[in-house]
Amino acid sequence: MATGIKTVSKNEDNFMINMRLMKKTGFYQLLDSRSLKVFGHNVFKCMSVVQMSILSSVAFIFVANIYYFSDDINTVMMYSMLITSDVLSILKLYYILQNSDTIWNCIQMTSIDDLSYKYHDRRILEEGRSKSTSYSILIMFMWLNLIVSWSLGPLFVTNYFLIVEQNDEIYRYRFNIMNFAFPATDRFYNDNFMIYYGIEFITLVLWCHCTMNFDVLLLSMNITFKYQLKTISNSFSAFNFTRYNDFKNNRTKNVKHHKESESMFDFKSLIYDQQRVIENMKNIYRVFRPVVLTQLASESLIIMLLSCIIMLNYFNGISLLSALNLRIFAAISTFLFHIYVICYLFDDVNEQKDSMNLALYSSDWTTSDLQHKILLLHAMRMNNAENLRLQVTRNKIVNFQMFTYVRMIFFSFYYSGYCGHYFY
Repeated sequence: MATGIKTVSKNEDNFMINMRLMKKTGFYQLLDSRSLKVFGHNVFKCMSVVQMSILSSVAFIFVANIYYFSDDINTVMMYSMLITSDVLSILKLYYILQNSDTIWNCIQMTSIDDLSYKYHDRRILEEGRSKSTSYSILIMFMWLNLIVSWSLGPLFVTNYFLIVEQNDEIYRYRFNIMNFAFPATDRFYNDNFMIYYGIEFITLVLWCHCTMNFDVLLLSMNITFKYQLKTISNSFSAFNFTRYNDFKNNRTKNVKHHKESESMFDFKSLIYDQQRVIENMKNIYRVFRPVVLTQLASESLIIMLLSCIIMLNYFNGISLLSALNLRIFAAISTFLFHIYVICYLFDDVNEQKDSMNLALYSSDWTTSDLQHKILLLHAMRMNNAENLRLQVTRNKIVNFQMFTYVRMIFFSFYYSGYCGHYFY
């Protein structure tokens, strides 16, 4: 079924997502159906298709280089890591393009003014907006820091070469950002090092742009869901039936009926707000689930490959504090922190959603009439039935426990690697 596109103009400052950052990166224009068009097509979507084509070509170059450097296990692992990162960024951009209308509609529901209940504590939503802005800037600088560390490395490491032996000849390629060596000869590559450096730097920026935009959106939406649910939970627990029942004394039956209807209307507004947030979560989870699960698996693999490269470098006499290894450490810490943030925020949303029934029970429902009690019971049953999670398998979900599992594998991998080297 086709999904209508919401084009309601709202104050950008009221959105919990950092709309200014989205506009600066072009992500806003990519999703907005009113953006500049050429021959009926969104210019930014066309540019994204070109971006995907370039990254796809780069993936084929990495595959060719794996064959070319097949005798060097260290280099093969490096190219395997680069292929994994490259394909993951293409997947992220592809899903954004395929679901741009759904994502745009979900973003429109992240405004502070979108909730219908008029007595919500806006300070909680404003706190969430501030946190969303902070996290989006943090994620942006996290990936930019990785770009800087990887792009500066080749400028400082001038005595390290990738060595290929073919047909009784040895080729020595100067170390670069990603080393698009094949099919050039080492002499041609080294003589035109800065040209290759520029091409590889542009490729790195394109990769970062895809990755950063998706992550900013994912984390911002999670923070939005958490604070919207937290606001609704706070309103449930603070809902005061007595405030409406106080009008019963010295009032006519008509006035009494009017006030009781008002209390019912406000309580239904709270339930409606919760249902809309849950529905928005379902839509976003449906879009993000394949990418997030692939991302967690891919980044865990990347961390393992980079760890192997560091250990091999160390065993080959390259210092752990060398520029070559420091940029790999920067990549490992970035991906590890990224997995931590994803698992932490999903765990936060899960906990907040699970607390809704406690908030309902915390309201002064004992002073309400039978109609309100029945409505509250139905709301609690609805929450129990709605077991919305981002599931990896039927029994495993994305939460903080998953990050603990990845971290445990990471450290046990290091420990077994170093112990194996010294004892065998």
